[in-house]
This record gives sequence, structure tokens and C-alpha cells, in this order.
Amino acid sequence: MPLTYRTDMAPLVPIHQNLAVAVGAAKDHARALLERFEREGDARTGRSSAVYLALVVMHERLLRADPPPVAHFIPDLQQLSRSCSTKLASVRPLIEAALAVARSPSDPT
Repeated sequence: MPLTYRTDMAPLVPIHQNLAVAVGAAKDHARALLERFEREGDARTGRSSAVYLALVVMHERLLRADPPPVAHFIPDLQQLSRSCSTKLASVRPLIEAALAVARSPSDPT
């Protein structure tokens, strides 16, 4: 599997790359839901905004030159999964997929 390079040219370890992809997918889906809720004037905008922002921060941390070990993200992913209510339920499988990546034993750190 080829390494992905960021602007600082530091290579991403494959497990971080996989987790960044999984978190990025959840983030993009959460953003789409948030935009839909905002257009519809849905009262769940606040909760979806919180989930989206948490995923944005997590994604940015994964893409840093020195990201923490992926195990560091497990508690946050678990909390986000629990916080996905009925209207946010479609984000949960994506967060669960990211959680499975974070729990995989291939983290070298």
C-alpha cells in the first residue's frame, strides 16, 4: 500500500491513513446531514453540528505530522457512536467502521 504524503512530506503510517479515510467518510456524511437539517430548520442541528465538529477535529489530528496512536481515538469514537440519535443513525455505521480500524492490531506505536 503506498504511503500518502502531506504538505510537510511526512508519510502517514497505513493505520493512520486508514483511520483518516474512515473518519473522513463519517465527517463528510455528518456534514451532509447537518446541511440538510439546517435547510429544513430541523431542531437536531445542534447535535449534528457537535458530531460533525468532533469528526473534523479528529480528522485534522490524524493528518498532523505527529498524530497520536490510533488507540487514542477509541474513546472519542465510542462516545460519538453513542451520541448518534435516530436522525443521526446513518452516521453510526461509518463511525463504527472507524472504530474497527482504530481497534485493529496493526498500530505500530
